[in-house]
Amino acid sequence: MSSGNGEPKVDNPNRAFQLFDHDQTGRISFKNLKRVVKELGEKMTDEELREMIYEADREGSGDVSLDDFMRILKKTHLLS
Repeated sequence: MSSGNGEPKVDNPNRAFQLFDHDQTGRISFKNLKRVVKELGEKMTDEELREMIYEADREGSGDVSLDDFMRILKKTHLLS
């Protein structure tokens, strides 16, 4: 779904998280993120992907938790 100004919104953040968390660990790993980016046909370097994880990872675990994911959605106004 999208907002009135055409920006995409996430209606079901838990489901969106699960799409990234393909191996069902409860976290989005570098491998998970790389798979999704590839499936979407995006061109990003490993360094760019690692930077994305680093920016989202508040726990310092090296991957993205559901809490991290939700915070990013809220920060970027993607949560509907």
